Amino acid sequence: MRKFQSADEVIELIEGRKNNHKGLVKFSSALHVLDDPQLKLKCVHIGGTNGKGSTTDYLRSILQQAGYRVGTFTSPYLEVHNDRIRIDNEFISDDELLALANETADLWEQYDLSMFEIDMLLASLYFLRHDVDIALFEVGMGGRLDATNVVDPLFSIITSIGLDHMQYLGNTHALIAKEKAGIIKAEKDCITAETREDCLNVFKQTCDLLGSQLIQCQEVMNLHVDQGVVFDYRNFKGIKLLSKASYQAKNASLAIEAAYKLRSLGYEISDEMITEGLAATFWKGRFEQVHTHPDVYIDGAHNEQGIKALVDAARIFPKVRIIFSALKDKNTKSMIEQLLTLSDDLTICEFDFYRAQDAEKLAEGYPVKIIKDYRKAIYDCLEGDDIVLITGSLYFISLVREMFQKMKGASTQ
Repeated sequence: MRKFQSADEVIELIEGRKNNHKGLVKFSSALHVLDDPQLKLKCVHIGGTNGKGSTTDYLRSILQQAGYRVGTFTSPYLEVHNDRIRIDNEFISDDELLALANETADLWEQYDLSMFEIDMLLASLYFLRHDVDIALFEVGMGGRLDATNVVDPLFSIITSIGLDHMQYLGNTHALIAKEKAGIIKAEKDCITAETREDCLNVFKQTCDLLGSQLIQCQEVMNLHVDQGVVFDYRNFKGIKLLSKASYQAKNASLAIEAAYKLRSLGYEISDEMITEGLAATFWKGRFEQVHTHPDVYIDGAHNEQGIKALVDAARIFPKVRIIFSALKDKNTKSMIEQLLTLSDDLTICEFDFYRAQDAEKLAEGYPVKIIKDYRKAIYDCLEGDDIVLITGSLYFISLVREMFQKMKGASTQ
C-alpha cells in the first residue's frame, strides 16, 4: 500500500496524471468499491461552456447565507490545487487531502484514474464525511462523459453553449449541447441560461425523453454598472453584485433560479438571503481588480464566447491596454480579432505550460506587440496610466494572479 508523506507529494502525483477521456466505467467501479459516496450526497450538477464557476459560487453564497453547509467542486484551480475542493468556501486542508489520498491511492492505480477523477473521488468522500447539506459539482469538460457525471443530482444547470473543446465535443453548437445535456437525469429538472434555439431544442428533446422539465432563465432587466453590476430579475429590483462584469448578471440569474428550485424542494431560502448571498460573492479571476495606479483587471476568458462577454463588459472603460495568452487548442484568431475591437494596444505573450501556444503563432498576421515573457509585458504596462486588462487561459491567469499577490505582499513588508 502506497503512503504519501506530504500533500505536495500527493498533488505532484495527481497533476502528473493526464485526463484520459475514456468514459466512466473504470471510475464508477472505483467509486463502487468505496460504497458510492457521491450517491449519498444531495447535490446540484452544473455544466455549460462559460460561467460554471461563477454560477456555482453565487449559489454557494446564497446557500451559506441561508445557513446551509455547502461543498463545492470546481476546476481548474486558481490559487492552489486544494481550492478545487471546498466546504463553505474554505479549501480542503493539506492534512485532510493527505489522509484521503493515503486511504484511496491504491484505487487510483488499480483503476488507472486521471487527475480529474481522483479529485472528484476525494471531493465526494470529503463532503460526505463532513456532512455537507448540499454539494455543488461543476462539470470539467462536456458533460456526458465527464467524471462528475456519476452523481444523482436534485437537478442540473447548464449555463450556456459555446464552441470550445471541439476535438472532444463536436464542431457545432448542437453537437456540443448534446454532450452538455448528458448531465440531465430522469425526472430531474434542468435550468439553463442558453438562448440559442438549436441548443434549446437539444435540451428540450433530452428533457422530454427523460420526463424532466426544462426551466429557462428569464430576461435580465435594467442592467447597468456602477460600483458593481446592478440589475432587476423576476420580482427582484436593484440586485447588486460586487463584480463590474456585466456578464455576471446572467450567472447570478441562474443562481436565483436554482435557489427558487431548491426552495420548492424544501430548502428554506428567503428572497433576502438570495440578494445578500449574491451581494457577498466575488469569483476570483473573473474581471478581478488586482492592482491600482494603474488599475489592472484579470479575466480568465479562455474561449470565443468568454472573450465576447469580456469585451462587452470592458466597454465601460474609456481606454484599455490588453495582455493576452492562450492554449494551443483554442480558436485564438477569433479571440484576438474580438480583443482588437476593444483596443489597438494588444500585447501577446506566453507562459510555461505544456499546452500553451507560442507568442509568434498567436500573433501571426495581427497588428499586435509580442513580448514573450508575460512578466515583462505586465511591468511595461504598469509604467503607464491606462487601465490594463489581462486575459486568456485560466492557467495563465492563475500565474498572473500569483504574481500580483507576491507584488502586493512585497509592498506591505
